[in-house]
Amino acid sequence: MVLSFGGDGTLLSTARKVGRRQTPILGVNLGGLGYLAEISLSSLYPRVEELLSGAYRVEERMVLACRVNGSPDVYYALNDVVIEKGAYTRVVRIRTTIGGRYLNTYTGDGLIVATPTGSTAYSLSTGGPLVEPALNVLIVNPISPHTLTDRPMLIGCDQGIEALVQGGHDRMILSTDGQVERHLRVGDRIIIHKADYVVKLVLFHDKYFYDVLREKLKWGDGPASS
Repeated sequence: MVLSFGGDGTLLSTARKVGRRQTPILGVNLGGLGYLAEISLSSLYPRVEELLSGAYRVEERMVLACRVNGSPDVYYALNDVVIEKGAYTRVVRIRTTIGGRYLNTYTGDGLIVATPTGSTAYSLSTGGPLVEPALNVLIVNPISPHTLTDRPMLIGCDQGIEALVQGGHDRMILSTDGQVERHLRVGDRIIIHKADYVVKLVLFHDKYFYDVLREKLKWGDGPASS
């Protein structure tokens, strides 16, 4: 088991380093919001006692894999793969197919493809849905779309996504988990699909996804209704 001390960014980096080895990861939150880090530093010692007694569970989280233009280089993401316009103000156009079938050509600031784990990350800030991590779905979420009818949607995780950059400029960015980047050009084709491995996160029996949402989003903290 690996203990990751930091915030969600540290845990994402840890997952990229050890995830394929199937080593379980326990996140210890030293930051602020922290959806992925399971415990706080103040509760570390009692939680370690639970670990030693076997009182924990391991949850498998989907990972995304993507390639650009058929390159052998593969980029992996626990949270999301993002195609964005970068520092330029010009919008980009991304022709998107799902499972080989044409879906839409998005015009706007870019496109997010997120896992259920990543539903609480960048996708959430752009109006995407909150998704329970155990669900086998992907989130396709346009960033600031030019057309108001372009809405986030969920698709089955067994379907590959192809994003063809049809318009924009030559300094667009492909980002995985907000940590690994490469430049994109008009004409680049990005293939995104479910990876051939999962990341294993260590969780405790008294804490579940909905508990984390309630805590982080301050749900139910208002005055009780009469």
